[in-house]
Amino acid sequence: MLSRAMPERSRPSTALPGLTVADVERQLEGRAEVLAAARRPYAELEKALSGRRWRRALTRRPELVPALVAEAQAVEESLERVQRRAVQEAWPDDTPVLKAARELSARRERLTRLARRRLDVLTVAPEGVSLEEALTRLDALARQEVRWSLNPGEVLVHEAFAQGYRRRDKARQLRSELPPHYGWRLAVSWLAAFAVFILAPSSMKKMAGFLFLVIGMAPSLWDLLRSGHARLTSERLLWKPLFGALQEVRLGTIGEGGVRVERAWDVCVIGDHRWRARSVWEAPELALLIELHRQPPLRGAAREGVRLDSVAVFPAKLGKQKGFCALGPQGLSFIPEGQGTQALRAVTGHPSTLRGFESDQVLDALRWLPEEEFDACVTRMVEATGGAAWSRAEARYVPGSPVWRRIRIERGGLKLTGRVEWDQQDAAERLLRDWPR
Repeated sequence: MLSRAMPERSRPSTALPGLTVADVERQLEGRAEVLAAARRPYAELEKALSGRRWRRALTRRPELVPALVAEAQAVEESLERVQRRAVQEAWPDDTPVLKAARELSARRERLTRLARRRLDVLTVAPEGVSLEEALTRLDALARQEVRWSLNPGEVLVHEAFAQGYRRRDKARQLRSELPPHYGWRLAVSWLAAFAVFILAPSSMKKMAGFLFLVIGMAPSLWDLLRSGHARLTSERLLWKPLFGALQEVRLGTIGEGGVRVERAWDVCVIGDHRWRARSVWEAPELALLIELHRQPPLRGAAREGVRLDSVAVFPAKLGKQKGFCALGPQGLSFIPEGQGTQALRAVTGHPSTLRGFESDQVLDALRWLPEEEFDACVTRMVEATGGAAWSRAEARYVPGSPVWRRIRIERGGLKLTGRVEWDQQDAAERLLRDWPR
């Protein structure tokens, strides 16, 4: 009975006969106290990172990560010392300080895996990153303030809205890019719901009708819940989802292959953060602009906030060949249709996996460049795509119709025709005013 009432720290140590647990801990020169003190912060941080709102938990407890990282070296040294002595002196498994060391080691391993997993949500976690480094980066990223408004000197390049305009124009493209099973699954679901509605007893008609309505509205409702608003600026890429936290990635941190389109309408970017814009109907165009503005020659070109207004870009035909025309003060360039990928490579000098865009979108993006650089890029595009270039001196403009209805330019026996949209009308009229007739 007396031995049971004896405090644990004064019990004889079974590892070293004649020594109490307190004696063993005293020989560890304070390392047992270090391990005991570390149990609480490790447990609290593991609990914080295990929850669904782990970012909010980190923000509310700013002392957790710095406190753990500050004592990390002492904790590691204490764990190593205890485990080494346990092996050398053959401590039994029930030695209190050894049990505490093993529990803390196991918690460190769990916390390391958890921190790496959370870090990989926000950015690309380096393989083999240490616990302390992962926690430090995770804490910094979780606390990083993201501003939706533009910073001083920052220029808005492009905005994209989920469920946005040009939806009808995108229907065919989306159907061609969706997985084959997508349409079949939706059609089968509708047919099944309709069959249930027809065959259901009169007492079940209301429920069957509700089921049919839910299945019919489910795709649109799902896209709406995943929707948001994307912004591309001269410095950053922003995504404001309908539900969730604001996302940001710096253009200068996006590497080769860091931009891709998934499921035809999701844009995924990897830079200093992981970035995903969902349900964007103009996803290929947005991905193209990101790819162009993350690297030369367009990298940083939009900072001046001035777009070239001495050119007009419009759909055109050269003879019977469809394509796009870039009309400038000194002449015109024609890029055949279906050459978007080649045009992009001609501008950047690198191949890209992006698809689903046309060369006129590349031409329009190049208008952030000065005229001389714009002309150089267009020349490379013409050479890469097998297009044509006419100087103003060797061609003539045939007037007769408004430019928004028809433009006709001839050179020898060749004829280029097209028409401009309203936003290009003033530039086209101003340019053609000085062309030979």
